Amino acid sequence: MTPVADFFDFNKNLQAFQKMYPGMPAMNGASPFGAMPAFDAAPFKAVTDIMSKYREVAVEALNKNVELTTAWMKDAAKDATTLLTTEVQPQDYAKKAGEVAQASFQDLPSRLFAYAEVAKKAQAELMDTVIAVSPKMVEEAAERTKTATRTASDAVKAVSKKAAA
Repeated sequence: MTPVADFFDFNKNLQAFQKMYPGMPAMNGASPFGAMPAFDAAPFKAVTDIMSKYREVAVEALNKNVELTTAWMKDAAKDATTLLTTEVQPQDYAKKAGEVAQASFQDLPSRLFAYAEVAKKAQAELMDTVIAVSPKMVEEAAERTKTATRTASDAVKAVSKKAAA
């Protein structure tokens, strides 16, 4: 299989996940600890909220890039119209082509800068999102880890008591 196909092999990924986190309940419901607590949707919601923000930023950047590209293409069409007008002398065509090329080269840095500004804004918004969410997620993860550790310890104790009895 290719690396891409391996990435989408969910059974293989689930087995790898279960090897890394053996205390987690199996997805088929079998668990060495018996009944485990219900799935907590809070982390999932936090991730979907972040992904929603990422999606908004990506769509906004995409739309702005489309606007910039459309404006650039309209200007190129105007330049093409200028170049396609009929001239009597060949040197007049050369003069027009030179003027259009010079104007295009002078305009190029500002156009590329506009694209860079869109990218910079998108990156800044994404970093702001990550920075705002990170402390909260770290605290929640620490609390959930403590809870999971306690639950697993209690389950191990219960299994040990059953085995001893």
